[in-house]
Amino acid sequence: MSRLLIVDGHAVIHRAYHSIPKLTSNGQVVNAVYGFYSMLLSAIDQLHPKYVIVCSDSPGPNFRNEEYLGYRSKRSVPDQDLVRQFPIIESSLTQSTIPVFSMGGYEADDLIATLARQAVTKKSKKTKKKFVNLVTIITGDKDLMQLVDRHTQLLMPVRGLSEIKIITPKEVKQKLNVHPDQVVDLKALMGDSSDSYPGVQGIGPKGATTLLNKYQNLDNIYRHLDEITPPAKEKLEKGKEDAYLSQKLATLVYNVPIHISLKSAKWDSSKESALLEQFKLFNFKSLINRLQNLNPDLKPSRSTPSSDPNQGSLF
Repeated sequence: MSRLLIVDGHAVIHRAYHSIPKLTSNGQVVNAVYGFYSMLLSAIDQLHPKYVIVCSDSPGPNFRNEEYLGYRSKRSVPDQDLVRQFPIIESSLTQSTIPVFSMGGYEADDLIATLARQAVTKKSKKTKKKFVNLVTIITGDKDLMQLVDRHTQLLMPVRGLSEIKIITPKEVKQKLNVHPDQVVDLKALMGDSSDSYPGVQGIGPKGATTLLNKYQNLDNIYRHLDEITPPAKEKLEKGKEDAYLSQKLATLVYNVPIHISLKSAKWDSSKESALLEQFKLFNFKSLINRLQNLNPDLKPSRSTPSSDPNQGSLF
């Protein structure tokens, strides 16, 4: 099994920050740094990926803000102790030559969708075999459930950072009561309070899943309005514009103009050695032990920052 591991940078870092008590090193707060790499090591130990990359949001607005001015407008300002750890993680990833992708105007989710699709379609010119058979995405973001299929799965924390779970199409159905290819239309009907877009006012989770289980998708729901009970029909008619706006906002982009280099993404001892050096700088003794358990022959070595033109600033 040849696996690509994609880390949803911001989602994992936010999760780490809020899951681990305040931790300092050299006068800096580093609990998010510690938690980020703790989750990464857990995934590597559990999954043994052949390739590893990180995707992240870029500063500033993206195309969804242009489509809908209220997009994410209600999100709170992050703690400064968290903000100050962003460049620390950026620097440590660069020093460890772990590829990082970001692009202005798009969210990390769009980059993840694009690169995951690229990875599972790449084939060797010589053997015609796929380089990557399976993509696993570390994230806490349910929006990415729309990507789940037989080639793509999520690795999501269940409780803090200590328990993680593989999310396949079966788990998506169990958790949301819809299939992965219906997740976007579920959000179109329900809206999304965390991203501040509307959906259809008065249609909640139960009503949305009932409609989708019967009519499969948003277009089909609107084709069969005359079959729907009057109260729900009225809400759908009144909220049609918001439903299709929300559908557009929820749909991930698969053609962001970036390209994956599996050669630079290959996980090997040079990256482990560079990470070991970073962990020693932070005095992360438990992470040092875990990394050395993965590879007892490791020795720290100075790494050279990657020059991959597709890589951007993490934050």
